[in-house]
Amino acid sequence: MKVNRKEKSNELNHWKQALFTLCSFTFTLTFWMVLAFLPIHLAGIGIPSGMTGVIMGTYSLGGLGFIIPFGILADRFSPKRILYLGVAFVFVHIFGLKAARGFITLSLCTFLGGLGLSIFQIVLFSLYLKVIPESGKGFKISTYQMGFFLGFGFGPLAGGFLWSQGGYNLVLTVASFAVLLLVIFYSLLPDSEIRAFSWSEYKQDIAQKKALLFLLIYFVYGMHFGVEQTGFSILMKKELGFRASEIGVVYLAVGLWMALLSPFTGHGFDVQRKITPFLIGGLLVSSLFHIVTPFSKNIEQMIAVRILHTLGDTPAIFSMGMLTAILFPQGRMGGNSAVVYSIRTMGIFAGNVFTGLLANLAGYRGAFVYSGLFFLCVTIIFWPLVSGLFDNLQPASQVGKYGK
Repeated sequence: MKVNRKEKSNELNHWKQALFTLCSFTFTLTFWMVLAFLPIHLAGIGIPSGMTGVIMGTYSLGGLGFIIPFGILADRFSPKRILYLGVAFVFVHIFGLKAARGFITLSLCTFLGGLGLSIFQIVLFSLYLKVIPESGKGFKISTYQMGFFLGFGFGPLAGGFLWSQGGYNLVLTVASFAVLLLVIFYSLLPDSEIRAFSWSEYKQDIAQKKALLFLLIYFVYGMHFGVEQTGFSILMKKELGFRASEIGVVYLAVGLWMALLSPFTGHGFDVQRKITPFLIGGLLVSSLFHIVTPFSKNIEQMIAVRILHTLGDTPAIFSMGMLTAILFPQGRMGGNSAVVYSIRTMGIFAGNVFTGLLANLAGYRGAFVYSGLFFLCVTIIFWPLVSGLFDNLQPASQVGKYGK
């Protein structure tokens, strides 16, 4: 039986989408297996909470000095080669964590890991946006993010199991093999068309009023990630008394829930075509249950609260990805995505450091409560601006240079 060209093209698109989702899952699984238990490992080797915040924050700093040039290189050269470089950084970071015990050496390791993480998140997503078709883009972006959510869920669960069997050293050993598997997946990805753009074109993209508001929102939302990155595992372990396996179960339940919710979020946007309910609604719900998180008394309550929290996170994260796809031209997606990610990264670092300092004054419970109140107030301030500027956007790739 003959397969016409259109059907064959659709088959190829489905295969590409599944492969990108698999890469997103594998990298996130590996990274969160390492990341979720690193604060506990640091506490175990005698690193004070203030220094832990800075070490965790160095993951965020790792990409800041280099990620914009790497993003632009992904527009001008083969994105797949840049992805291989990112994997190399992550591999060195994992092996370094096995031996490092001092503040400087640990910070150097997390700096390299952060650089690898930045390359993965920028280059893989921008490559995905370049090769997928325009139709049903909301659903396609949410499907890509589903791999991230599943990795976020299974990574800490796997890390908790490995920790209970052989400590953090076993976690790092298994993670190094997972990185090698990722190299194989990268080799199967399609590459994108290579184009050259001037710096001024990227500058014009970013200087839009809509883009500047988007970057400001993403900075604040990045702070929320920083609080969770530094404080969530320690909150559960040290202040709530959870076992490592229970911490893994919490992450798994949340990750599976977000993965389940993700495609419905994307489809909802494709039908409604308005970003405010997803972005502002998501931020409000996320902030409220961020405040409630430290009041959980057992694993069942924690899972329930975090599921409610991520009922907000899932559409908020989707909105960030969707706005990136809408606001910036497809051909310059690498460089512009790098700017977006850099702003998010600065927010995460601010959240990391803020959490470490607040924990010294009010404990990790206090860090969650006070940061959640801050996020809630800022979201209310952003609400009318988002509604006025974002609800009638058209994709930049369809209307010319900019998403006006």
